[in-house]
Amino acid sequence: MKKQFWKYILPSMITFLVTGIYVSVDGFFVGRTVGDVGLASINVAWPLAALILDIGTGIGMGGSVNISNYMGAGDKKRADKAFGNTLVALLLSSLVITAFLLLFGKPLLRLMGAEGEILTLGSEYIKILACGAVVQVFATGVTPLLRNQNKPMIAMSLMLMNFTIDTVLSGVFVMLLGFGVRGAALATLVGQFITCIPALFILFKKESRIPSSCYKLEKNMLCHIAKVGIPVFGLSFIPSLTILIINRQAVTYGGTTAIAAFAVISYVLSIGQLLLQGVGEGTQPLISFYYGAKNPQAVKTFRKWTYAMAFVIGILATAAIILLRNPIADFFGVSGETARVLQTALPLCALSLPLYAFSRVTTEYFNAVKKSRNAAVMVYGEAFVLLPLAAFILPKIFGINGVWIAVALVQLLLLFTGIFLRIKSRRI
Repeated sequence: MKKQFWKYILPSMITFLVTGIYVSVDGFFVGRTVGDVGLASINVAWPLAALILDIGTGIGMGGSVNISNYMGAGDKKRADKAFGNTLVALLLSSLVITAFLLLFGKPLLRLMGAEGEILTLGSEYIKILACGAVVQVFATGVTPLLRNQNKPMIAMSLMLMNFTIDTVLSGVFVMLLGFGVRGAALATLVGQFITCIPALFILFKKESRIPSSCYKLEKNMLCHIAKVGIPVFGLSFIPSLTILIINRQAVTYGGTTAIAAFAVISYVLSIGQLLLQGVGEGTQPLISFYYGAKNPQAVKTFRKWTYAMAFVIGILATAAIILLRNPIADFFGVSGETARVLQTALPLCALSLPLYAFSRVTTEYFNAVKKSRNAAVMVYGEAFVLLPLAAFILPKIFGINGVWIAVALVQLLLLFTGIFLRIKSRRI
């Protein structure tokens, strides 16, 4: 079992770690060329950019969990149907999100607090990404499908390729050619397009092909995919929703400097958060398979190992951020004023990561065993109850520091929520 555990979890962790670093690449190049206003514009626009990626993640994971469950139960026909419906859902959703962002991207940025140069740069960033939404949705959606085809190393390799291409092109487009924020968006799209080609080739090669009838949308199958995919989408989108809400409060209590500081915090935390998400998603195929195979002992063992791994990583990540807060500010090339804000803000926000480890692994576990209602409570309780309340109440008491405290407090409250739900629904 340990061999299985490491076979799945290590590639997933590396994949998500690289994703976190990959997300931060834009901030590094833009911060050093455009400055605080460039960092602020991408940070304000990021929730809309993440919407594209998270739709792909939600649909891909929704399909992969069902595929694993059907395969564990020995139902190859239904597994193929889930695979075909997932690919069609990825395509249709990408067309919808493209139209939505092209029509409403700029007004939404204005509602999110962007104005002046930040609004102009953010709008350019979103328009470019929206035009390539089909590539982004597929690039994120096929990763869990590859893992569930017993190809975790291939999924990891493709992510590393994407990271390398995007990093090189960001340096060329942003720093050498001076395209600024637009260059960062173009580099993202080109990297994902190149990576998507071999991923689709692998999924559609002869031995992996499924009957054409499996691509015909089936309402019942789409409901099964959505039942798992909606909480997963929410789980992936929560950090971006946090950015949206915190940005609004940051601009109110600290202006552009606070937004730029939170841009750096978002980049740094995203590395830890995605690494922890990689731990949870890495064991999802195993837990889903053994749950479908009705092997509760294996499910318990993999669950225990996943929690232990996540907590250790969360603690180490927090310590690293606190110790390296000065080099982090220098790395992103922020102004002296923004660097001073980060001295306090980074440690306060970093305390959220060990707590985040529990909440994310718990949510991924609920999804893996198809307890989607519990997963939805965790995800949407955070998004629509705990986060708004903490973000709007604490700054009134502690000022700008209340904004940073809210990030950790929400995860603490989620820890208690997760414990309650685990006790209430414990069946295996």
